[in-house]
Amino acid sequence: MADSLRSRIQQMSKVKKFGPPRIKKISGGKDPTRLVEDFIARKGFEPEECLRQRTGDVCTWCVPSTDEEELEITLEGLNRPMETTLYMGLNVLTVPIKQCERFLAAALIVADRLIGAKLSLVNYDFVLSVTTYLGDRGMEELDYFFELIDRQKNWLRDEIIQEALKDEFEPE
Repeated sequence: MADSLRSRIQQMSKVKKFGPPRIKKISGGKDPTRLVEDFIARKGFEPEECLRQRTGDVCTWCVPSTDEEELEITLEGLNRPMETTLYMGLNVLTVPIKQCERFLAAALIVADRLIGAKLSLVNYDFVLSVTTYLGDRGMEELDYFFELIDRQKNWLRDEIIQEALKDEFEPE
């Protein structure tokens, strides 16, 4: 019995040690970049052709909306998937320099009637946009944000122009 025990111990010495596991952490959830690329493809455009910037933490695409308009889609915080921010924006109107005070005042009046979107002044343009955390959102939410912008852009443009060209501003 002692001999068989010794032979087993000798056989065990031939076993090699295995190194530590080399498994990388894989976080779950949806890939935000892939989600936006699929959204762009569903709109009939090639995502790689629309791509304007890609760094480790930011991706920006410009998707043609009409002949003169481009929808900008930006993802920020790609290194933190649950904190990734989606920005979707469209230039709706260039502010004329001669009557800029009238257009700025008109934009302030009209912007209160927007639904789910915001109006910003960027350089000489009014920009209609949506900004949100992407988190666990899916394609339906991207479609919804796009529709918010698309359905309000013409109305917003017309209302600002109409309000700016009034003879006098009426007190609210």
